[in-house]
Amino acid sequence: MAASSSRPSLSRAPRRKLSETVAEQLLEAFRALPPGTKVPSERELTLDLGVGRTTVREALNGLAMLGVVEIRHGQGAFVKAPHAAEASGQDPHAALTAALERGVTREFIEARLLVEVEVARLAAQRRTDEDLRQIESALAEQKRTQAGPLDELLSVATSFNVLLAEAAHNEVLAGMTRSFISLMYERAPKVYALEGFPAWDLLEHQGLYEAVRAQDTDLAAERMRRHIVELFEHYRRVGSG
Repeated sequence: MAASSSRPSLSRAPRRKLSETVAEQLLEAFRALPPGTKVPSERELTLDLGVGRTTVREALNGLAMLGVVEIRHGQGAFVKAPHAAEASGQDPHAALTAALERGVTREFIEARLLVEVEVARLAAQRRTDEDLRQIESALAEQKRTQAGPLDELLSVATSFNVLLAEAAHNEVLAGMTRSFISLMYERAPKVYALEGFPAWDLLEHQGLYEAVRAQDTDLAAERMRRHIVELFEHYRRVGSG
């Protein structure tokens, strides 16, 4: 009789962002330091940890959101409350992950305000009839997929941002807008689960399109600025901002 074989029931190990690993290393190191201690510079940390400066900055921003360090612009970071993660009453890992997400979201919103407001202004100034036809088609698809699978809806919704950037006819700005897409995808499941959010997003896109079609540069820029600010409030509602 052949020996029976069995396989253990395993679940896929979760992927961790490098910034989470770095943040946990820093958190452990800061536990031994008294409040007020100056943290090594970003350059020193990148060399010590063997990671990029962006990763270090993201980790420090997350720790600042958690209350572990204080970042003083022009001076550096200082240990504030090294046991803040434990004192919060949450699971330390979950609290750190959430803090990292909030830190990145704030920088993400800041970048979008700098880039996409000007994108909307230039799109209103430079759009062609073909640009308008493509944006109209994207809006029709976004309306059609309102009740469909999230992946499909999100793909269509983010295509609006890219098409608007292409209508600005500045490839550098279009490239910056494309670089935002992965961060939009990361935050989408939470905000799209909010009641009424897909309809709100569609209405916002329609308003932006109308301003671009009318070649009203100031209105297009103001609607984009307001859209991004209100989007940040949605992120905050679901704990991502």
